[in-house]
Amino acid sequence: MPVRRLFSVITYCCIALFAAKSLRSAPVPADKQETWVEATTPHFTVLSDDGEKTARRIAQQFEQIRILYSKVLSPNLRLDPGIPIVIIAAKNEESLAQIIPEYWAQKGHTHPPGLFLPGSEKNYIAIRTDEHGEFPYLIVYHEYVHLIVNLNYQHIPLWLNEGYATFLGSATLLPKSGRIGQPNQSELNALQETKLLPLEVLFRVGLDSPYYNEAKKTNVFYAESWALVHYLMSDASRQKDEQLSKYIALVENGKDPVDAAKSAFGDLGQLKRQLDSYVSRTEYSMYVLPLPDPVDSNSFPVRVVPPAEAEATLGEFDISRHQFEAARAKIEEALRIDPNSAAAQESMGLLLFREEKRREAQKYFSRAAALDSKSALTYFYDGMLLVSGGAEEEDMDEAQAALEKAVALKPELASAWDALASLYATDPQNMNKARDAAERAVKAMPGDPRFRFNLAVVLLRMGKFEDARAIAQGVVKSRDRLVASRAEEFLEQIARVQQSYSSPSNDVNNMALPEINRDAKETETAETIRPAPAMKSGTAGQPASPATVPHVPTETASLREGQQANVTSTHVYSMMGKITAVTCSNPPQMQITLQGSGIVMHLHAADILKLQFKAGAGNASAAKPSCPEFAGKRARISYQLASQKPWDGEMVSIELQSAP
Repeated sequence: MPVRRLFSVITYCCIALFAAKSLRSAPVPADKQETWVEATTPHFTVLSDDGEKTARRIAQQFEQIRILYSKVLSPNLRLDPGIPIVIIAAKNEESLAQIIPEYWAQKGHTHPPGLFLPGSEKNYIAIRTDEHGEFPYLIVYHEYVHLIVNLNYQHIPLWLNEGYATFLGSATLLPKSGRIGQPNQSELNALQETKLLPLEVLFRVGLDSPYYNEAKKTNVFYAESWALVHYLMSDASRQKDEQLSKYIALVENGKDPVDAAKSAFGDLGQLKRQLDSYVSRTEYSMYVLPLPDPVDSNSFPVRVVPPAEAEATLGEFDISRHQFEAARAKIEEALRIDPNSAAAQESMGLLLFREEKRREAQKYFSRAAALDSKSALTYFYDGMLLVSGGAEEEDMDEAQAALEKAVALKPELASAWDALASLYATDPQNMNKARDAAERAVKAMPGDPRFRFNLAVVLLRMGKFEDARAIAQGVVKSRDRLVASRAEEFLEQIARVQQSYSSPSNDVNNMALPEINRDAKETETAETIRPAPAMKSGTAGQPASPATVPHVPTETASLREGQQANVTSTHVYSMMGKITAVTCSNPPQMQITLQGSGIVMHLHAADILKLQFKAGAGNASAAKPSCPEFAGKRARISYQLASQKPWDGEMVSIELQSAP
């Protein structure tokens, strides 16, 4: 199996489960704490326990690799995500083993020289700084290329994504240049020992394909993907015709990968014969690209990191690895060392958020903000949690101020722009601001279809039906099937809203939008677009159409069988808010109005006795209130969207919160 697969995040998670009980990473006692030094560049933050010189060297190395990739890939690509890339540079194997102990917990297991963990709050890299193999950071560079590719492209096929990552992952730096294209032994072995896949098969390999998931089949997929990229980037005539660029443009515009290949590469039979000939060799060309003189590493700001902040950062790295107990130990130690550390307060907020303790998490983010945190994430989560938690109207100004400060601190933070767009969209007077914010989110992360989806939602609310439809049609072709399925529902929604708008006799005030969930296993949190229920009245010349809600991390909605009549889908959504009105005049039915975060939801239960009732945190009573007693209570209500009814949805469950 190729080395990159051996240490993939998927494999890592399996090892972590094995090691969770056998090895705990406890905080270092105060009298034995390592001294950590931080070097910062425009694009990376390096935290090292090996002193200032090493921190500067690693920072300069990654800046040079970034420049090298910018020369190879399209000059118009975004290279930097809106969230930080934090590199934990360990001085030796023993130090790295303290940071990722699960790889040393199993006797005889290969010890990686580094690890790349993409996340929704920060991207983390952990490496040994004393590693000197042929390709010491192959795994890390490979995943860094994926980060760049996924940042920019919505529909790039898996073979090209992996081919690029393998081709560029073996990059090495020379004094004034960079070298790419070197094969490693696993590629050469696979190419010599295994028959290549037909190109039509290669081009259509997806995330669920056995060629991507089964150990005996992945070798040829990776090796052939690398070889084809190597060939297409080496052949003079194909380079002159810019065939790879044409192919990418075609698939990004939604063309089938095989049809796009025929258009860009010509006769696939001829291409396959040329590729077969190409891989029969045992040596491949390596390419040396000149690089500008590296930025003087002495110009990078360097500081000694306070012990509390260092512990908090290591705790956040544990969070990204799903090692919550280890994270809690470190973060609690950080708070013990310095209760007034804004970094430690933010870290505890992140841990509680990941543990789905949102109210507690918001308090820590609020404390970090009060301590004048310089982290955009503090203000993003503070504002987002105020909004998504069903905050009262008077808290909305505070939430907006927090989100606006987040984007002021980090203008590339797409999630904050997206949350602002959703917040602005609750007021018809702010729709232009909502659109501008949504466009900023898309610009910051053009490859993320969720932000495009939310832009389409805003455009629909503005009555720009064709613009919304055009964007949604692109999202439908996303490789993320869940996002694509929600986009299909949304296209149907556009047609219904447009029809309702053109027919004054139809009431569109109860229209609602579908939900998108992102798999928590892939992104560390489930980032969700929750449904937009009742609409505010439109301004003159503007349709009353669905209000959006912030596209923010929240719990993953479950899927259940449709139990009520006239529901639009089997998806179960949820919303937190205050029950402002209850209608009990037709028992056993009940109808309520739920208000939260500037959104009003009209919900119905066919039989209150069959409604699932839960007692939430702070509400010890498990007894189901009578119908009138629901009035005035705060609750999280799960429901399924309804159609052709005077209410927005059929209730599935009610979880009462603590008394207001």
